[in-house]
Amino acid sequence: MGLQSLGFYMVVTWLPQVFQDNGVSAATAGWLLFLFQAVAVLTSLAVPGALRWTRDQRAPATVCSAVLPLGYLGLLVAPELALPWSVVLGLGGGTCLVLALAFLGMRAEDAAGSGALSAMAQSVGYLLAAVGPVVFGLLHTVSSGWEAPLAVMCVAAAGQRSRWWPGVTRCGRPGPTSPAWSRRRRSGPRRPDADRPRAEGFKIALRDFLI
Repeated sequence: MGLQSLGFYMVVTWLPQVFQDNGVSAATAGWLLFLFQAVAVLTSLAVPGALRWTRDQRAPATVCSAVLPLGYLGLLVAPELALPWSVVLGLGGGTCLVLALAFLGMRAEDAAGSGALSAMAQSVGYLLAAVGPVVFGLLHTVSSGWEAPLAVMCVAAAGQRSRWWPGVTRCGRPGPTSPAWSRRRRSGPRRPDADRPRAEGFKIALRDFLI
């Protein structure tokens, strides 16, 4: 959640300026930012349906996260191609946002665990995201260019991708609508260790809030 939001806020704040410094007019840079957000909205609408048909979420999470480094790398090596990089960043940003929000519920077995995970991920994650644009601008000022801040974003996006793979394996656990959950409910009272997400929600969230 933190790394995904960091990338989104950075793009919304600085993408038009990156384009303008590479020869794009202010009006065109504004339309390119609109294009980024429009693509992000459209792709985010398709992700929930895809998750319903996917038992193992590691593959879509890894593929979607791999799109973001490609967009940042494109801005770094070929910033004059503003249109395609706006589309690529929109594809990655929209899908990763929905995945991050979906996993807050999919990682927990009950409402208490989901609430604890959501509270930690969104509070600490968005705190990290709020600092991101400031650091990005500071790097631009210190280095007198966009190469250093964009390189940092490539590293951050790669880190997000590396966290998806081990982190989403828990999403296959039975949920309230699954047959496995129903069988467990009919078999008798839940064991004390079945309430671990409730008791350890903040511990799980602290470990995984960057996803």
